[in-house]
Amino acid sequence: MHEKCKSCGTIFEVNESILTNNIQWLKCGVCNQKWALSSTPNENPIQTTNKTEKVKQELASIKSIVEDKSKILAKKPNPVLDQKNKTVAEIASELSLSKLNENNKNKTKYTKKTNNKRKNNKLNILPFLGIALCSTLFLAIFFRSTLLSYSFFYFPNHTQTNIEKINSLFKKIDLPILADTKNLNLTNFIATVQKQEIKFTGAIKNISKRPMLVPRIKILGVREDRKIIMEKILTLEDKIIFPNSEINFNKLVRVNIKNQTDNVTVKATLLKKIF
Repeated sequence: MHEKCKSCGTIFEVNESILTNNIQWLKCGVCNQKWALSSTPNENPIQTTNKTEKVKQELASIKSIVEDKSKILAKKPNPVLDQKNKTVAEIASELSLSKLNENNKNKTKYTKKTNNKRKNNKLNILPFLGIALCSTLFLAIFFRSTLLSYSFFYFPNHTQTNIEKINSLFKKIDLPILADTKNLNLTNFIATVQKQEIKFTGAIKNISKRPMLVPRIKILGVREDRKIIMEKILTLEDKIIFPNSEINFNKLVRVNIKNQTDNVTVKATLLKKIF
């Protein structure tokens, strides 16, 4: 085997047979430098150096190939490498933007849901509104006389102006305005004959706690033989009777009385139908 001095580079030929495990180092006869025994005593130092050079060259070539590949990969977009190269501030800003986008998405979803709920609520409310309007109209028609009495009570001028229109409207649908005769009493009624005229006096009393429409008064003159010789309907100027009060009337009506000596009985009743 050959051993090379690491100090001066002199190559020595050493007999392998004399080498034992107790020999750990060799001494150069030229420069007296000692060096450790190589691990592969059978190898030639020249060959070893040649192999080392080859290994270095191979490593250098591998390194150049790896560098070229890394340059090629660096040119291509790599999300993993980009994520690694990002700073903390960039990552934080991206996270905040993603949160904002999520919040915006949630808001849009919430607004869409609320809009859909409102639409559904509107659709659900429409039948109830229709029922409420129909019931209100029905109640207004059913309690038309009461509403008209309160209208005369609170808005007399406006109601008096439009009473003809109201009357014609109810005539078209064949619904007359009625007086509540149950809560009205005719008192002190007197009929006085004066030549060809009869004077009717009396009072109509309201015994309820709400205003009442003034009814018309039907007057009948009946002879002893039960023959009706006079039939008149009195329409008073007053429109309503206030709660727990009364109105007095004094009407003079012209009649054609042929025989004033006949015994005639005069009867008066309150008509429920006003118009």
